[in-house]
Amino acid sequence: MRLNSIAKEFYIPESIDEFVSLVKKFKENSIEYYLLSVGSNIIFGEFVSRPVIFLLEMDNTLNVTPDGLIECGGSVRIQKLIRFMQKKSFGGIEYLFSVPSSVGGAVFMNAGRGRKHNKSISDYIYKVQILDNDTIKTIDVDKSMFSYRNSIFQKNNLVVLKAYFLFPKQDPKLTRSIIRQRLEHSRQFLNSEKPSCGSIFSKGNPILYRLIRGYTFGGAMFSKKTPNWISNVNNAKSEDILKLIHFAKKLHKYCFQKYRIEVKIYL
Repeated sequence: MRLNSIAKEFYIPESIDEFVSLVKKFKENSIEYYLLSVGSNIIFGEFVSRPVIFLLEMDNTLNVTPDGLIECGGSVRIQKLIRFMQKKSFGGIEYLFSVPSSVGGAVFMNAGRGRKHNKSISDYIYKVQILDNDTIKTIDVDKSMFSYRNSIFQKNNLVVLKAYFLFPKQDPKLTRSIIRQRLEHSRQFLNSEKPSCGSIFSKGNPILYRLIRGYTFGGAMFSKKTPNWISNVNNAKSEDILKLIHFAKKLHKYCFQKYRIEVKIYL
């Protein structure tokens, strides 16, 4: 969202061990903290009082295991994973190429193409290495752990450290073609001209989303082009964005419609 936020404390662990040590230190001292990877679905306050731990330097492992799984560190960008898959003749998640996300964040949020397409990254996850409190675990996964833009990792406050995928074989030329189609689709239908964190809600009423397109507060605006998006159109502050979100929530309540907010708010 490019809100020019300032953190009181900012940490960049360069290994999983360093990250675990930092988490243990905070827990021992009862210090609450925020985790940050790419940050594409996070709205920061102007000043963030809690410590922020940046995860993109922690584990950039990317290789094919002897049993045919793709082992991928949580710090790897999703675009880098897709290009690696292309070189190794694998495919399946090219629709995520336009998403600004790390692999850890994509698994945590169960990033996907949308309800009507019923496709998500969890379709190919075989097992995941996580941090549960201060203990590292590797768990096998199944479909029951995921739902639309949701996962068991969110519900239990787990940190995704590494993921192992089982992708189908695919011609690299087909992968290249699908990536181009996705980027063209993004240019045509997604409002990328101004800073945005993408979809604000993962659940809500599409009619209400369309009704509030163009609604503005301060420097923030619900996109006229893409429903359920808020854009920073004129040096928006976090309070401008939060007031738009509050307005959308109230509208859903007044109309007796259910909603679930997707973005995270770090103040």
